[in-house]
Amino acid sequence: MEACGLIVEYNPFHNGHVYHIEQAKKVSQTDCMVAVMSGSFLQRGEPAIIDKYHRTKAALKVGIDIVLELPYVYAVQNSDFFAQGAVQVLNNIGVSSICFGSESGDISTFLQSYDNYKKKEQQFNKYVKIELANGLSYPEASKQAYQQIGLTTTNMDLTKPNNILGFSYVKSILDQKLNIKPLTIERSKNQFHDVDITSRIASATSIRKRKGKKETEEMCLS
Repeated sequence: MEACGLIVEYNPFHNGHVYHIEQAKKVSQTDCMVAVMSGSFLQRGEPAIIDKYHRTKAALKVGIDIVLELPYVYAVQNSDFFAQGAVQVLNNIGVSSICFGSESGDISTFLQSYDNYKKKEQQFNKYVKIELANGLSYPEASKQAYQQIGLTTTNMDLTKPNNILGFSYVKSILDQKLNIKPLTIERSKNQFHDVDITSRIASATSIRKRKGKKETEEMCLS
């Protein structure tokens, strides 16, 4: 039996996550879906608006077979450390693939970008240090550094949040030489930071903005 891993927060669980699960099953052709999920606190350091137990129940209802909690020490970190922790958890349980959503939707561009990144890794780290010294946050410093080494292109825009996170997953898998196949699907409809709900598949940001905690919890369980 082979398993596909998903790295998630589900804050809250919504139709876009259902789409992700359905598409991951199709592209991975695996027998089991394993999600590693942030607990009470999320990558941006904020508390989840729905507790981890209700988020787990929602995921199990629509196709996830196992939900594992990402340890706090990784869950609240920047994308690289977040990815390292999540990928290692999934590797330890023995998944054969990891499928993530991205604005790109093409895994070949991630693999090519990784090859280009490794050639300029020292330059990248130098630019990150410079931008951090200039007062930028790590995510913003990384965006600037990716641009400086030429990794922000039409095919692979590493200023987009899901592309950045997906690239961190790919880096973690390849740097550690793990026997895991990275897969990606294109993010559908709303973008990560969209604040308005314009379709059946909306961003978690827009849902959090529109719904109070009680309403969101009811929606998550319906």
